[in-house]
Amino acid sequence: MATTGLEVFDKTLHTTNLWLDEICAEIGPDKHLAWHVLGAVLRSIRDELLIGQSAHLAAQLPLLVRGAFFDQYRPAAQPVAERSQEDFIARIREELAGCRPVRPDLAATAVMRTLNRHITEGQVKKARDALPKGIRALWPEPEQTARGAMAAPRAEEPAPGAPSQKQSAPGSRDAFERQQERPRSAPHIVTRK
Repeated sequence: MATTGLEVFDKTLHTTNLWLDEICAEIGPDKHLAWHVLGAVLRSIRDELLIGQSAHLAAQLPLLVRGAFFDQYRPAAQPVAERSQEDFIARIREELAGCRPVRPDLAATAVMRTLNRHITEGQVKKARDALPKGIRALWPEPEQTARGAMAAPRAEEPAPGAPSQKQSAPGSRDAFERQQERPRSAPHIVTRK
């Protein structure tokens, strides 16, 4: 993971890259295109939601992705007047006009599956249920999307909170991941008199 010197930036870059990798797995190995797809679909979803619904969805997005979500946001125009699946797809197609060709319906579903894997099921259902029926048909039910490795522990790992039976080698990926999962305590400061 690249380090910027600020943990909040490192975390959002890492998480955003994970999301882009998942989108690339469905639309092809082009991260530049995946970034454009992610933004186009999120903005199209945002434009279908009421202001409060948009804010609640945005609160669960990584910081960097949240910026793309709110790019060119006009709250007074929400939700958009055209609320059919065809209009939704047309908005995505229009935003992706300068990119390599990609089917906007498949792009939308790829982003929606990624949202299913990374935001809470309750928030997914609220956002999904707020969409018109035709658009909602593009968004798979949360239970239909397999949760990624981040959401489900690996078979050999104990459940969260359970004592670990396995010791990891210092510097290994498992040791690093366990260290990242530990709650951080305040640094111990020694003062001299």
